[in-house]
Amino acid sequence: MRYCDIHTHCLPTDPTAPAVISVDTGEPFMPLPDRRYAVGIHPWHADVDRLPELVRRAHHPQVVMIGEAGLDRLAEAPMGMQIELFEEQVRLAEELRKPLVIHCVRAWGELLDVRKRLRPTEPWIVHGFRGKSPLAEQLLRAGLSLSFGRLHNADALKEAWEAHRLFIETDDCPIDIVTVYACIAEELGVSVEALASDVGRRFAEIIP
Repeated sequence: MRYCDIHTHCLPTDPTAPAVISVDTGEPFMPLPDRRYAVGIHPWHADVDRLPELVRRAHHPQVVMIGEAGLDRLAEAPMGMQIELFEEQVRLAEELRKPLVIHCVRAWGELLDVRKRLRPTEPWIVHGFRGKSPLAEQLLRAGLSLSFGRLHNADALKEAWEAHRLFIETDDCPIDIVTVYACIAEELGVSVEALASDVGRRFAEIIP
């Protein structure tokens, strides 16, 4: 059984594991063989001078996603700069036809405004979603998918599962991916096998 991890900052011990390793442009990027990567400019590190390096990395054949990108009202960078950088990453994802993994904190209105304005066609996946059910419903209606780790709202989790737009992640790896799947399967009242199969199908649809 394969446990797909849509967003991690850790190197899986199994090189064949279906995982997407997230690397910010401020970090070294030395891709290992047979690994999948996401590259982006995190709103905590918003800096327009990093865009050329992001574009260079984004063309690497092992980069399968753009991000994490997004908006964070707790970050030091002005929201205007964050929006500018986020829009550039949306455009890059569209140009390269790669999904976008999103970090968003207390800026959901601005996030959805960007989506309405740019009308992207590539998948948007909100990573580490911890919002409540009404927000989950709003994002799912807007066409986004949601990724969950060990900390989440149970009702929002069920909303994403029923909408068939649920992904699973380890993020900064407080626990391993197998444990995350076991916890989420128990909450949903489904078998780990059924959960892994369902998430695996979605993973294969968007990640080469």
